[in-house]
Amino acid sequence: MVSKDSYSEWSLVISGVPQGSVLGLLLFNLFINDIEDGINSAVSIFADDTKLCNTVQSMEDVNKLQADLDKLTVCGSRWQMRFNIDKCKFMHLGANNLHAAYVLGGVKLGESLVEKDLGALVDPVSDCGA
Repeated sequence: MVSKDSYSEWSLVISGVPQGSVLGLLLFNLFINDIEDGINSAVSIFADDTKLCNTVQSMEDVNKLQADLDKLTVCGSRWQMRFNIDKCKFMHLGANNLHAAYVLGGVKLGESLVEKDLGALVDPVSDCGA
C-alpha cells in the first residue's frame, strides 16, 4: 500500500497528455481548443472523438470537405497529436451523395457502412425522423 507521503519519480514529458491524470482531460481540451478554427464542416467533438459532417452534392463540396480534413491534419501536427488513421472512416449518407473518397494525413480513409455513435447504430438508410 502506498502512503500519502510517497511520490512518483519525475519524468521528462516532451509532448502529449498524460493518461489517467487529474489534469489530463483539461490539458487535452486546451490542446484541441482551436481544432474547429477555419473548418467549414459541422464539427462534433466528444471526449477524444472528432466528427466532420457536411452536405456533399458537388465536386466543390467534396473539395471543401477534403480541405477541412487537411486542416485537421495540420492542427494535429501542430500539437503533435496524430489521428489514429485506422479508426478514421467516412460514411456516405443520402441518395444524392457523390460517394467520393477522402484522405487524412496522406492516407486514404476507409468507408464505413455502419457506425456506433454514442450507443446508437448509424447507417446510410437509417431514418433519423427527418
